Amino acid sequence: AGAEFVVALCGEMMTMPGLPRAPAAEAIHINEKGEIEGLF
Repeated sequence: AGAEFVVALCGEMMTMPGLPRAPAAEAIHINEKGEIEGLF
């Protein structure tokens, strides 16, 4: 099942041009007071 092909990603190649390398959700955290930090 599936397309059965391999795609090699090398160096600084972007898989989705125009989007950041790391998603913004990685910066969202909950501090010790239970408040959300890292939202825009």
